[in-house]
Amino acid sequence: MEEKNHFMHGVAYGKLYLAGEYAILEDYASALITSVPKKITVFVENSNETTIFDTINKTSVGLHEENSNFTLVQKFILFLTEYTSCNKTFSLTIYNELHNDDKKYGLGSSGAVLVAIARAILSFENVSYNDLTIFKLVALFNIKHNLSGSMGDVAASINDGITYYEKFNAEFVNNMIRQDKSVKEIINTDWDGLRIEKVYPKADLSILARWTGEAVDTKEHVKLWKKHKDNYKEEFRVFVETSNTLVKTLKENLEETDATSALNTIRKLRENLLYLESFSKIPMETKTMKNYIENHSAGKQSGSGSGDIVLGFEKNNDKYQLQLNLEKL
Repeated sequence: MEEKNHFMHGVAYGKLYLAGEYAILEDYASALITSVPKKITVFVENSNETTIFDTINKTSVGLHEENSNFTLVQKFILFLTEYTSCNKTFSLTIYNELHNDDKKYGLGSSGAVLVAIARAILSFENVSYNDLTIFKLVALFNIKHNLSGSMGDVAASINDGITYYEKFNAEFVNNMIRQDKSVKEIINTDWDGLRIEKVYPKADLSILARWTGEAVDTKEHVKLWKKHKDNYKEEFRVFVETSNTLVKTLKENLEETDATSALNTIRKLRENLLYLESFSKIPMETKTMKNYIENHSAGKQSGSGSGDIVLGFEKNNDKYQLQLNLEKL
């Protein structure tokens, strides 16, 4: 992070799932997630008291001041203090490009905000860190506050570009928490199953990401996943295994300049998500999304489905590129 005019700042990126939705909720599962050209930037500056301002709520609050819009950030700052053992006071400002005019696009704001805050505060307090440290801090905070999920959005927000992510064994981390290990001990431990790897695509592929105009509550879809898992154990097993295989195949396609095979893998990923819908009743594609997908060489939802962002894929004659269009479809 750079220091400018006595500010320290941290950046994190918005995300879109390319592959691995739902399956990534399971330990050891894999996903491919890309950043988008929209980000969170956090600035930290010396101050006599700790205050927080963000461009979404357009208000400033103190660290211990009650305000439901800032509770998560306030708790995270206190959590970071436990890790850094620093008690400096500062003003923290969050610039958020992932929401606009009360529109929610599904680009992963909450995870990215915490990543940017962690980077800015650790830089401000001269605490050394790497990307894995940042991921573990945000993931551990989420687990401790029952904000459990795949943490794929956290992994993706760290890197600019495509991230290959394998989910850690959640019980391994929970076991360390139950043993009352310190935050520092847990962060310094290798987490069973965790893998975060930057992918360098060479395939001549265009990804045309379009906002559907329909917001989705991912938490409700995750509840359906958990509700139906025990009733359809074999179907879920097939879905997850197929997803993991296809994620690894798509990673290879992208790295091997193989756009034609990548398009075929995308079609199979879509088929697998529709297979999940057939027995879980988790809604995947609206009529608008289906029309968009069918007007491209290949396509699929990004994330939990039935809204937010839909993806179209086309082979091009140049190089890999992502185009994000946030006008309503």
